[in-house]
Amino acid sequence: MRNSSVLPSHSGPQFKDKPILSSLGGGGGISLGNSPTGGGGGSPIGRITLRRVILFSGSCLFIYIVLSTMLGLDRPDSAMGFPKVKHQEHDPYEDLPNPALPDDNTGAGAHGDRRPPPPVPAGGIQHGQEYPNQQPVQQAPPIQLESDPSLAGGNEGGNGEPGGGVGGESEQQVQVDDDGNVINPGDQAETTESALAIATRARKASPVSYAQMLSATRRERDYAIALMVREAELALASTEVYSVTNKKQMAPSNDIHDYLSLSKYFWPNKDKPNGLPYKRIDGHVNPEIETVRDYRLLRTMIREVHMMGMAYHFTGRKEFADKCAMRLREWFLDEATYMNPNINYGSLRKGEKLGARTGVLDMFTIFRVFDALHYLKQEPTWPQDLIPQLQEWFTRYVRWLETSTLAKVERKGNNNHGTYFDVQIIGIYLFLGRVEDAREVALQALHTRIDPQITARGEQPEEMERKTSWYYSVFNLQALMTLARWGDDLGVDMWFYEGPQGQSIKKAIDFMLPYALAGGEGWPVENLKGYDMTDYLKCLQIGWHIYGDEKYLAAIEELEPKVQKDMEDGKIKTVSTFMCDMSTLMEATTRGGQGFIWHWCLT
Repeated sequence: MRNSSVLPSHSGPQFKDKPILSSLGGGGGISLGNSPTGGGGGSPIGRITLRRVILFSGSCLFIYIVLSTMLGLDRPDSAMGFPKVKHQEHDPYEDLPNPALPDDNTGAGAHGDRRPPPPVPAGGIQHGQEYPNQQPVQQAPPIQLESDPSLAGGNEGGNGEPGGGVGGESEQQVQVDDDGNVINPGDQAETTESALAIATRARKASPVSYAQMLSATRRERDYAIALMVREAELALASTEVYSVTNKKQMAPSNDIHDYLSLSKYFWPNKDKPNGLPYKRIDGHVNPEIETVRDYRLLRTMIREVHMMGMAYHFTGRKEFADKCAMRLREWFLDEATYMNPNINYGSLRKGEKLGARTGVLDMFTIFRVFDALHYLKQEPTWPQDLIPQLQEWFTRYVRWLETSTLAKVERKGNNNHGTYFDVQIIGIYLFLGRVEDAREVALQALHTRIDPQITARGEQPEEMERKTSWYYSVFNLQALMTLARWGDDLGVDMWFYEGPQGQSIKKAIDFMLPYALAGGEGWPVENLKGYDMTDYLKCLQIGWHIYGDEKYLAAIEELEPKVQKDMEDGKIKTVSTFMCDMSTLMEATTRGGQGFIWHWCLT
C-alpha cells in the first residue's frame, strides 16, 4: 500500500536510488553508473545515494536554524562582537511610538525594530559598573529638582558622580527618577514628568499633615457657616420694607416705581446760582447720595437674599427660604412696591432729565440672587410660581439692557463699567436659559475686556487714571475674574487667555503684587484713600487656586494676618472666604459648575 503525502510524488524514475559511492572500503571504488551492485555491502555507511545526501543536508540545515534562533547566533550585534543581552518579552504595543525612545536609528531602540533597551539591574547601575565586554559611555547626570531633596542621588554612586550607563550604538540605558518618570535617553537635559508625579511631590512638600488639614478644614467651615448664619439671622429679623417706593423724592418721570440713584462723584456747581447742573469731582463721594435710598436698599436686598439662601442651604431652616421669597416679591412683583424693569434714572446728576449710563452698574450684583435661588427652590414649600414670575421680570429688564441708549453706551465702556455690564448680563442670560447668548458675551470679553484693559506689563490704564486708582484696579480685576468664572461654565477659558501683547488676568494680579506687599509704597500713580488689601487678598487666594503660583501663597501668608487684624479691630467687616476657596478648588476651570459661593468672595 502506498503512503499518501502532500509533497510531490517520489515514485517517478527521476527519484530512484542512484548510488554515488558504491563502497568506501571494498574494491568496487567509485561508481557513477546505475549498477545496483557495488561490493562492500557491509560498510557502516552503506550505499550513499542522492536522495540520502539531500535528506541529510536538509536535516543539518534545520538543526542549524533551530540552534541559531535559540542561541541568538543570527543577530547582527552578535556578529559584530557586541555582548548578547537578554531582552524583555515581546510587548504587543511595542510598535506604538514611545516618547522615552528616540524615533531614529541611534541610541536605544536602534535597528529600527523598536526593541526595548536592556532592563535596569536591581538597585540601579552603580558608578563604574559595566556589562561584560562593554565600553562605558559618558552620560549626563539625570536632572535633580532642588526643591525636593528626596530626588537627589537616585542614579549616583557613593561619591556623588553620575552612575555608569549602558552605552553603545545599539542599546542604551533608560534612566528613571525616584518618582518613576522616564528620563529621555535622547535628551538627558529634560525630564518627562507625569501629572501624578508632580502632584505627589507637591503633596509630600505640604507644610501640614493630612490630619491637620482635616482639622483646619472643619474648623474653617464651621466658622464660615457661623458667620453666614449670623448675617442671615440679622436679615431675618429686619422688618424694613425694601422698595423703590420708599424714597422721599421721585425720578424726573414722576413714577414712584422708577428706580432712582444719584451720581456719587457729582457735586453742586459753585459757578451756578442754583448749583445746577452738578459737576464731577472724581474720588470724592457726595454724601447727598444717601438721601435717595433706592441704591442702598437694592444692594441690601441682594446681599440678604444671598446670605439667607446660603444659610438655608447649610442649615435647612425653612424661615430663611420664606423670608427670601417675601423679599423678592416685595422688590420685583408686589403691586404696591415693585420696581419698573429699567434703570433710566440711575446715577442721576441733579439738573439732568435722565440718568447716566454709569447707573446701569447698580444692578450688577444680581447674580448673587440667582446663586441663592439654585438652593432655595429645593425647599418643599417654595412657591412654584415665583421663579417664573422673576424670569418674566428679568426678560423685560434684559430687553432694556439690550436696547436702551444708556445701556448701549455703558456696554461700550472700556473700564470697569463695561466689564461689570458683561458680568450682569451673563448672569441674567443664564437665569433665563439663554446660554448661547451668555457664551457669546464671554467670548467677546476676551477681546473687548482683557485686550484693551490690561497692558503687557499688567497695568490697567483706565483704572489707574482714577483718583482712587488702587481701589479701581482691584475692582476691575474682581470683575474680570468673575467673568472668567462665568467662562468656566460656558467653555470659554479666560484664566489662561493671553492677548496679542501678552495681556492676561494673571499679569494684572502680578503687577499689583509687589505694591501690595509694600503697603502701596512705590505705586506709580496718584491714589486717594489708601491701599486696602481686603479685596486684593481675595484675588490672590483665587489666583493661587487657579494658577498655583507659589509667590501668591507666600503673599497670602504675609497679607492675611494684617487683614485679619483689621477685622478683629473693627476697621473692616469680618468675613470668611473659606466657602469661596472650596468652590474655587472644586469648580473653577471646570465646565458646568455652580460656583455657589464664589461671588461672595469676589464681590
